[in-house]
Amino acid sequence: MLIERALKAMARACTALGALALTVMMLSTDYDVVARAVFDRPLNGAVDIVEMMVLCVAFLGLPEVCLRDEQIRVDIIDGLVPPRVLLLLRLMGLVLTVAFMTILAVNVFQPMLDAYRFGDIKPDTGFPVYPLFGLTLFSLAAAAVTTTAMLVRLLRPRPAAAT
Repeated sequence: MLIERALKAMARACTALGALALTVMMLSTDYDVVARAVFDRPLNGAVDIVEMMVLCVAFLGLPEVCLRDEQIRVDIIDGLVPPRVLLLLRLMGLVLTVAFMTILAVNVFQPMLDAYRFGDIKPDTGFPVYPLFGLTLFSLAAAAVTTTAMLVRLLRPRPAAAT
């Protein structure tokens, strides 16, 4: 299906960007440590860089995690309830996840506008803060959409098995 392929490509791109952010974080930290020890010239803004990259790594991974349905689960009652109850619990979990991601996304929007309006910047690098809010908003919206796709996939009737 075209929508699922597009979501998969978008989620994969987000994961690749998250991996790039992890690489930047690792290299900037390594450079900062070596430059401080060897040349007594630490990387200016290393803390800001790491802070921004942690945000990227954490949020850019959400869409693919949600699309693959690989969230952390505790399956204490899975063996104790009938399959229909388990399906209902799974559906409720997906609906609540979509609602939670949507609420988070809505609540990130106003701080993003405020950061843009007031010209908030990171202290050491001077990087504007609003793109970080934008990235968070995008990631949360993408995670809500991919979780909705999982919900639709779960509700879609399965074809009967061939005998």
